[in-house]
Amino acid sequence: MRRLPTTRLERVIRRWSRRPRRARHFLFCYEHVLGTSLELQVTSAYEGAAQRAEAEALAEIDRLALILSGWSSTSELALWLATYDADVPVSAELAEVLHASATWRARTGGAFDPGAQAVVDRLRAAGPDDASRASLPALHEPLWRVDRVGGTARRLARHAVSLDAIAKGYIVARSAARARAVEGVTDVLLNVGGDVQHYGEHAVAAGVADPFAPAENAPPVAVVRLQNAALATSGGYRRGFLLHGHRVSHIVDPRTGQPAERIASASVLAPDCATADALSTAFSVMAPDESVALADSLGVGCLLVEQDGSVSTNAVWQDRAVAPRHDSTSHRESHAR
Repeated sequence: MRRLPTTRLERVIRRWSRRPRRARHFLFCYEHVLGTSLELQVTSAYEGAAQRAEAEALAEIDRLALILSGWSSTSELALWLATYDADVPVSAELAEVLHASATWRARTGGAFDPGAQAVVDRLRAAGPDDASRASLPALHEPLWRVDRVGGTARRLARHAVSLDAIAKGYIVARSAARARAVEGVTDVLLNVGGDVQHYGEHAVAAGVADPFAPAENAPPVAVVRLQNAALATSGGYRRGFLLHGHRVSHIVDPRTGQPAERIASASVLAPDCATADALSTAFSVMAPDESVALADSLGVGCLLVEQDGSVSTNAVWQDRAVAPRHDSTSHRESHAR
């Protein structure tokens, strides 16, 4: 086969057509997603790819919400919670979250416990002379038994439970991964109500809201680099309820049955948002030195802000910390849940 000669114009056109397009950042924002706000940043050279990533993320959120929503009476989770002491067929996603919840309950010594919902319910209903606490199963007593191979789960406790402290992080991580898998997309940063997940080729900066600042747009208390990692923050400084005439945190210590008081906010930097979600909840009730020790053993980062203003971090967090830039566009903040 003989190669045909090309003109100068043809050579210029070919060189131009091979030149890579410059990547752009596309931002998509929504309200009332999983009961909160959503912000999705997609990096791609192609607007169509960014729009497909948006569609994939939203579709995955909707799909998983039908399975894991704790607010819908018709979700798979709600229907399963209505059963007791029976092996019920469940989806792979519900089985995975139930298994992860039980694992974190054991690894945190009960500081993370889906059964904490029963404590919250009891405290909210407490009268002025009622100092009792909800009676929860001991740590060695399982809340449920999951057979992920057989695809069944058996509920073993009758009291109220909630997967909110891990399910949203699980949904965020899965949805961000779906968006990143779209051809032509290099980076995805998904923030749903303070649960932040990044997947991609370039690190991004994420800020942690100051728990003592009067406004949500105040400068962050810290900023960290995220690359194929997640950030979640828990704290009771924006949410709570009245107990005996005093406002208390909505986060309770399942081990004592009392509202968390020492930690103002706990942030965790982990590979996936479900892990960051669960651990930030546990670290909100654990002593700072215990939290740092557990974070070190797991290879995750932590930032703990106490009510007296004391701050504790570990080496993983410090290695990824960057100097805060006090402007509105330099970071994506993780607000406490």
